[in-house]
Amino acid sequence: MDQKILDATLARLIKVGYARLRVDDIAADARVAKTTLYRRWPSKDMLVAQVMRRLYTDRVATVDHGSLRADLLALLRETYQLLFEGPGRVVEDLVRESAASRELAAVVRSTTAARRRAFHQAMNRAVARGELDPAVDHDVIIDMLVGPLWTRLLVSDARMTEDDVEAIVDAALNGILRAPAGG
Repeated sequence: MDQKILDATLARLIKVGYARLRVDDIAADARVAKTTLYRRWPSKDMLVAQVMRRLYTDRVATVDHGSLRADLLALLRETYQLLFEGPGRVVEDLVRESAASRELAAVVRSTTAARRRAFHQAMNRAVARGELDPAVDHDVIIDMLVGPLWTRLLVSDARMTEDDVEAIVDAALNGILRAPAGG
């Protein structure tokens, strides 16, 4: 039953967006009583949080591909697919709406924090392999990697392709793996 409710919630999010999302409509779509939803998820934000965990966080690939470049490409491609293709597009709406809702802002923060942990794991493996200098600031690198995706999604609305993902990873790696100038 939970999956039916979560599927109905995601479908509604895609169709009407967060602002117009109503628990009554979700209950009708899932063919359950509204009280059933509230027993499991006491608020709309908690329900949306669960949908986001399943859609965006639970899918994080933490597979070791053998190199930092391969790991980062896999993670950034997955992030690209979630943000720019299919149902993951609801993330854009939720980020925009989070400015008006502290609960929703917490959902967005926890969702992005979980995804950032996967990037940290990839970089920690690279440090252990001797591939990455331990002094490199992982958070700055993650910002360099995901920043262009968020900028295009939320600010410029510029087109992005999967080829751009590879260019982003290579640009970031060229900046951190190259020997310092003059040394």
